[in-house]
Amino acid sequence: MWLAVLALLVLPLITLVYFERKASQRRQLLKEFNGPTPVPILGNANRIGKNPAEILSTFFDWWYDYGKDNFLFWIGYSSHIVMTNPKQLEYILNSQQLIQKSTIYDLLHPWLGHGLLTSFGSKWHKHRKMITPSFHFNILQDFHEVMNENSAKFMTQLKKASAGDTIIDFQEHANYLTLDVICDTAMGVPINAMEQRDSSIVQAFRDMCYNINMRAFHPFKRSNRVFSLTPEFSAYQKTLKTLQDFTYDIIEKRVYALQNGGSKEDHDPSLPRKKMAFLDTLLSSTIDGRPLTRQEIYEEVSTFMFEGHDTTTSGVSFSVYLLSRHPDVQRKLYREQCEVMGHDMNRSVSFQEIAKMKYLDLFIKEAQRVYPSVPFIGRYCDKDYDINGSIVPKGTTLNLALILLGYNDRIFKDPHHFRPERFEEEKPAPFEYLPFSAGPRNCIGQKFALLELKTVISKVVRSFEVLPAVDELVSTDGRLNTYLGLAPDEKLKREAGRHKYDPILSAVLTLKSDNGLHLRLRERRS
Repeated sequence: MWLAVLALLVLPLITLVYFERKASQRRQLLKEFNGPTPVPILGNANRIGKNPAEILSTFFDWWYDYGKDNFLFWIGYSSHIVMTNPKQLEYILNSQQLIQKSTIYDLLHPWLGHGLLTSFGSKWHKHRKMITPSFHFNILQDFHEVMNENSAKFMTQLKKASAGDTIIDFQEHANYLTLDVICDTAMGVPINAMEQRDSSIVQAFRDMCYNINMRAFHPFKRSNRVFSLTPEFSAYQKTLKTLQDFTYDIIEKRVYALQNGGSKEDHDPSLPRKKMAFLDTLLSSTIDGRPLTRQEIYEEVSTFMFEGHDTTTSGVSFSVYLLSRHPDVQRKLYREQCEVMGHDMNRSVSFQEIAKMKYLDLFIKEAQRVYPSVPFIGRYCDKDYDINGSIVPKGTTLNLALILLGYNDRIFKDPHHFRPERFEEEKPAPFEYLPFSAGPRNCIGQKFALLELKTVISKVVRSFEVLPAVDELVSTDGRLNTYLGLAPDEKLKREAGRHKYDPILSAVLTLKSDNGLHLRLRERRS
């Protein structure tokens, strides 16, 4: 009896000593990296923050404290390095070996399986090569038609929502637009999310994204075993089944239509239409001389929808929000729209006209500098790596901080000022500006994303004058109302004057504003 009690008391102590010793060895290997001092058991978990917004703010503070360079922190006995040095980012992103995603992406496996976002090794290489032609110029033109159609519907929705000088949460509205675009381009099937926000499939997308974000910041719920014992698990299973059934059903119908010469397609409005969708390219593709399995098709279609939805929602929302705060920039954009589009400002913009909108391109680059859709990229060190002379031991998680690059005054002069012209005057060096990542695992859909961003923003600027939620929020000097990355004293001073409509930035896999992005829209009269 006493031996059992003694074992129960001693075993945790032995375990603690073991982990402390392992961590001490790891700290010795990582001694060249600055960072906050960890405490036993917790590491720095007690200081990092309780939610995504607090964690993002803490990262900016630590980055400032440690010379606007890489820094090391600990969650328990797990080592994490936030990488911001362009030379080391170049090594990591160009590496053909350091391509394994960090463990946060494991939360996506039940839904996305092992598609392009979450796979690595030979499967990733083969699928990347197979999918790349899906973003060929001719296919993008088909996608652009879908973007124009849904942008026109979006304007109708915005007119209703913003009537009477109503303050709207643009982030909320953009979420349904981008869901419509991605489902239509991925599978050729409109789900009409803008009109039917409460449909089962629209709710399933919303609930799944919420679930992923929630679990990412609950250490115990990250474990599938533990999560299966929680009250949320039953609803999660239902959501997952809804998404899986929806996607597999469309795949089977499309296969049937192709095998039967399209005859069934003509009579079933739920089937993919005749213009090219991402699904069609997968059905005609091969790997090692064989067609893709249903599971492989499901994984890549689901991955395309996930990656193309949340990221584009972020890009569109923050871009339009910036227009509301910076009227001088908006006026320049509108002038360019008038010059390119001519007298008929209500028509759809063509592929060729988009290419002529040079200031729109500068604007989006600057918007992505300050509010990148993907603020961090996670990599897991599956072995020891020598990263430009710095030894990083196996088991370390690397957080590639794309968002911190945009606020580095050694790269961008006056980084807290919004000025699209900076990208015309002085282009950043490679790996100093990475809105779509770089290297072999860069964003395969960046042409798609930019085309959608430009199409939607062009339509918004031609249809509305974008105003801040209240007039006092107009930036008169071009300064951003983002407090992250400032010196501590200035940050505290500016936070004390925070307006309720100033965004609270948070980051899990994509950048969002926890309190929405509020603004007004005034319809333009032609």
